[in-house]
Amino acid sequence: MLYFIFIAIALSKDVKMNVNLTIGLDFQDNSYLDFFNNFSKHYDELQQNGLKLNIAQHLLPCYSCYTRHQFKQSEKNCLGGGRYCQYSDYVSGQIILKELLLQQCILDVLPQHYFNYTIYFGQQCKKSTMVACSQNYFINNNISIETINTCVDNSFNQSEDVNQEIQTNRILDQYKEMQYNQTQFSLYLDSSDQTDSSYQQFLKMLCQKYINVSISFCDNPIETPVETPVKQVENSNPLEQVFLFIFALIILIIAGSGGWTLLNKIQFGSSLVPRSRIAIPKLEGDHIIQEDDI
Repeated sequence: MLYFIFIAIALSKDVKMNVNLTIGLDFQDNSYLDFFNNFSKHYDELQQNGLKLNIAQHLLPCYSCYTRHQFKQSEKNCLGGGRYCQYSDYVSGQIILKELLLQQCILDVLPQHYFNYTIYFGQQCKKSTMVACSQNYFINNNISIETINTCVDNSFNQSEDVNQEIQTNRILDQYKEMQYNQTQFSLYLDSSDQTDSSYQQFLKMLCQKYINVSISFCDNPIETPVETPVKQVENSNPLEQVFLFIFALIILIIAGSGGWTLLNKIQFGSSLVPRSRIAIPKLEGDHIIQEDDI
């Protein structure tokens, strides 16, 4: 389970870092959005203070691609001739994989835009015209994507004299090595699983990693408001207590009077009259007995 975390740390060993945050994602799952919305407010400061963010994407295998053509033919839902695959009811797997490359290159080249973009994409683009929807984000925010596109192109092994759809890919190879096989969001702080922690608990654990560094939200933590229990009212108005006592007494008198009248109408001999029996269905073989005749 933790193999993909150790691989992520190893892949970034040439970078001096204090903390590794590894996020596991699956393209079909949007459960990451709540965390991303919260964490986007804190990421820039943490990234400037040594946080290393590692993304692990869940890739799908094509078991028959090597058998059929040794990864030497293009596959609609795969890149690398079938080495890396994805699937959706809305677009081809190739478009999804190129989107994953785009997101990783945003993190590598323009990290300050990574969370805002992935939140936008998760909310707006997965069930629409994906490529056009993605481009609209950069157009509307006046962001140049030249360096991002260069990063995506350079991630392919261009020394291989084949079409890009069949070339191996550096970023997708990293995802494959991380062996992230879960179909939902996961969160690891170094080697500690924080997936099921509340966001406040996660921040508390994160701040413990920065005890020697000044982080604004660690120095001035935002505490979650605690609801004050509502106290029962004691020594209420004496007039109100008297009124309630008189009201209860009247109810008791009426109930007692009605009960006595009812008792006078009861014929004591009726207790000797046999009561009707309740029919209880019984199972007997394939038949249902409607009356209990025993």
